Amino acid sequence: MACEDHSALEGPFILLTPKGRGQLAYLEVQSTNRLITDAEEVRVLAARYGSIRGQALSPTSPWR
Repeated sequence: MACEDHSALEGPFILLTPKGRGQLAYLEVQSTNRLITDAEEVRVLAARYGSIRGQALSPTSPWR
């Protein structure tokens, strides 16, 4: 119970950056898929990705 919430608890997503275009996000959950093109929604997912990377190895991890 001492664990903090993790940014990836809402499930996986993929960030895409096509050449010459803005970043997109792709979600696939059970029988639903969604391509996200709205810049604000993509920005939120990109920020969440940054949090996930930061949480991948905690500062107290013996693997750091």
